[in-house]
This record gives sequence, structure tokens and C-alpha cells, in this order.
Amino acid sequence: MHIKKTQMPKTWPVPRKGRGKRFVAVPSHAISKGISILFLLRDVLKIVKTRKEARHMTLNEMVKINNKIRKDVNFPVQVFDTINLEKASLNYRLEIVSKKFNLVKISAKDAEKKVIKIVGKKTLGIKKVQMNLDDGQNFLTKEKFSVGDSVVLNTKENKIEKILPLTEGAKVEIITGKHAGEKGDLTGFKELVRGRDYIIKLEDKTVSLPYKTILVIE
Repeated sequence: MHIKKTQMPKTWPVPRKGRGKRFVAVPSHAISKGISILFLLRDVLKIVKTRKEARHMTLNEMVKINNKIRKDVNFPVQVFDTINLEKASLNYRLEIVSKKFNLVKISAKDAEKKVIKIVGKKTLGIKKVQMNLDDGQNFLTKEKFSVGDSVVLNTKENKIEKILPLTEGAKVEIITGKHAGEKGDLTGFKELVRGRDYIIKLEDKTVSLPYKTILVIE
């Protein structure tokens, strides 16, 4: 599926106007949260020129997302996902830079890990707690955690290495909104009638934001 460039999310890292193709490929789902493998290979990295060439790469198991082979060129790559092109010895992480998605080159070692937000918690029995992650994965754990915390996931071994709590002093990154891509320190909380906002000290200002817009990164 394709859409006009003028209709694509503003976070996508190609000009919305100008010469060239009028249409861009969209992912099979999560359109607002990610971009397709095809888009990354053809329009961002420019290592293929056509969908056929991109399909050749994916069908021949040359593309890994978070250390898993993905054969669908429409599969969505989301923020903090890692991309491994092993034959080309290239590794990237999709990040937000200046409010736009950006592929940041990383080492093969760094490509084994991903920071993911915890979005759910379910008690299944005595000492059995299920952790639900933002990318749809679930883990049974004995670790103490709260919704809103983050985990450092080793995607190669598919295991949680560390829990990053959403507490005062945490280093966070803003992942949506006008401050997307900015990093700061969590300095306090603002209690609301329903829930709370989180006070983040950025480089030049302090903002108050809901937890859905922030991700603990340290």
C-alpha cells in the first residue's frame, strides 16, 4: 500500500514536497508509530531501487528487525527497533531526531538490545506476574516493576536484562508531541484528578507531560 507524500506522517524522514516520487510505501500496520522495511531500504538508505529488490533481500533472510528475520517488506519498524543487514555489516536503530524518525548507525553489539516501555501488568498466580511490553511481547517474571517503567531487552537471547524504573531522577526521552526526540530528567510529579503528569527538566525548559509520551532510557 502507498500514500501520497503529502499525506505521510510528519515524522517520516523524507521531504513531503519536491521532485521525485509522489507516493511512499506504508507499513502493514502501526502506520503512525513506524515505517516499513521497504521505505527504509528504498527511500531512506537507498540500497535498493525497487520493491522487487527489497523483496529479494527480505525473502533471502538478509534483513533482521530486533534480531528476527522479517520477510515482509511492509513490516513496520518502530522507534528504538534495531535493523541488521548482516551481509553488508550494517546495523541501525530507529530513533527520533529533530522530531523525525532517523536511522542511527550502531555496532553489532548494540543491535542486540532494545529499550521498551512496560504497558501492562497481570498477576497469573502465586509469584507469577506477566509483564506486557509496548511492542506486544509478554514475559513472566519475578522482578518488581510498574507500568510505565522500561526494560532493556536482549533481543538476541530474548531475555530481560534490566528494568528501568519511572521514578525521580530517571533519564527519559520524549517520544511523541512537539518535544519528540528531546531528552531530560524526571524531577517530580503533578497529581491530576485522573492520573498524573510527569515533570521533565529539558536542556532549556521544564515541561509537564503524561507518561504515554515519555520513555525511561536510563
